This record gives sequence, C-alpha cells and structure tokens, in this order.
Amino acid sequence: MNARTPDQEYLKSLTVLYVEDEEDAREQFTLFLRRIVGMLIVARDGAEGLEAYRTHHPHIIITDIQMPNMDGLTMAGEIRHSDRNVQILLLTAFEDVDYLKRSINIGVDKYVTKPVNGFQLHETLLECAHSLLAEEALQCAARTDHLTGIANRWEFINRFNTEKGRAERHGTPLSIIIADIDHFKSVNDTFGHNAGDRVLRSVANAISSSIRVEDACGRWGGEEFMLLLPDTNLDAAARVAEKLRQAVSELSIPWEGESIAVTLSMGVGQFRPGMTLDECIQPVDHALYRAKTGGRNRVELAAP
Repeated sequence: MNARTPDQEYLKSLTVLYVEDEEDAREQFTLFLRRIVGMLIVARDGAEGLEAYRTHHPHIIITDIQMPNMDGLTMAGEIRHSDRNVQILLLTAFEDVDYLKRSINIGVDKYVTKPVNGFQLHETLLECAHSLLAEEALQCAARTDHLTGIANRWEFINRFNTEKGRAERHGTPLSIIIADIDHFKSVNDTFGHNAGDRVLRSVANAISSSIRVEDACGRWGGEEFMLLLPDTNLDAAARVAEKLRQAVSELSIPWEGESIAVTLSMGVGQFRPGMTLDECIQPVDHALYRAKTGGRNRVELAAP
C-alpha cells in the first residue's frame, strides 16, 4: 500500500461542502468524496449550500452552477464576499464566456468540467489542499518566533487582545508573567551565540511544556519571554511562575561536551479591566526588575 503524500494527508483533515442538485451525480460523488476528505457536507442547491457553509465553515466548496432556489455562482459570490480563504471549486459544463467572467470576478479557485471524472476531481482537490496547506504554513510562520518555535511578539499581542476582551466580558481573571534568563550575555560570551540559541530553545520548550493548552507563551525579545494565563488570579499565577522557575533551574543543556545551566527571574501581575497591554506590562516589568536586583532566580509580584 502506497504511503499518502502530505497533500493527501491534509485533504483527509479538511471539511468539504459538496453542492449538487442532480440526485444520481450527488449520490455517486458523495460516496467517492467520503473516502478522500475528512468531513463531507452535502447540499442540494445553493440556498442549502449557503446555510451549510454558515454552519460548518468548510475549507473547500465543490458546487454545480445551475440549481433551483439559488445557483452555484450566486452562492459562491455570497460566500466569497465574507471569506477570502475558502477554496471554491466549480463543476461546469458551460463554455459561455459570461459564466466564466462572472466566476472569475467572484473569485472561483478551480474548475472541473462535466461530465466529472473522479481522477480529475481528486487531483483538483489535492491542488486546493496544497494551496491551503501552503497558506497555513505562511500564517504559522508569521505568528511564530523562528528560533524557539513559540509565538512571536505580534502573535502574543493578538492573543492578549483576545483574552483581554474575554476577561472584560466575563469578569474572569487574567494574569501575565515576564520571564528573563539570568546572565544570558555571559552564556553568549563564554560558549558562543549558537550555544545561546540552544539555551533559548531549551528554555522556551521547558516553559511551553509546563503550561496549559489555554495559556500563551511568546518570545518578547532577546532572552525575555511573556506568558498569558487566562482564568488565573495573581496567587495562582505566582505558583505557575515558581513551577516554571524550578523547571528551568533543573535544566542541563548539553553543549560541545559541557553542560550549561541557567535560571529565570520573573515578574507576575494581573490584568485589570480597561488596561492596555503596556499598562499591564509596566508593573510586571518593575516586579521583574526587583527579582533581578534581589538576587535573580526568583519570582516577584507586581504591586496591586
């Protein structure tokens, strides 16, 4: 049995909406599509298709053109107006230039001519999957710190804004931790910058593997990390910080026959409704400074 390609594997994870009014064709290709996609949603016309799109938010839409209640191009236009990412694949027997122009203006991604050939449809779906996979990789790269693999500064800011809104709506606590690697310059000076990079990756991994799925960890810059803890008050956040401090202090990072040990100084604070990110960070940064001047490898809480 041949191994699946990355595009085939990715297609098996996607939700596909299939819109077709002809019963025989719909039954035939429903069986075919269920074998090659992750989840298949089936609709009998454009109106049903539009409702199914709003409910399931599929990654790919396969649609006929001429259908009762609402044709495929009208449905595609409604969807494309609000969603620039979904892949739209048009099944067509038309060679009319007006249909072609209209579909181009709407932003249809792919075309399969009728009578539909299963192999051709599969290949076209794989092209759609490839495009979606490439776009996902680009978006991930834009959100990720390339050295450590955790969130970058801009992604952390986006996450803060999301969690800030949720905390203000529901009245739930939200805490922030700033962690800074102690004496990181001496690591670079003693072992070199490549060793420093390994230390950053090791610390990032130790932190990210010690927090909850709903928490956020990002590299704020240099050797400084920022953590966001939803539904967590100041006391609970302090306990998380102490756990992270201990985990990092126990690291033994191998480098060219030697072992590098590092520690973290940390400041902890709690968001108050109406605060901007800068207003939230400032007292936490002051707490971090106290941790640094108080001997390092310690946790300090922001003043209320």
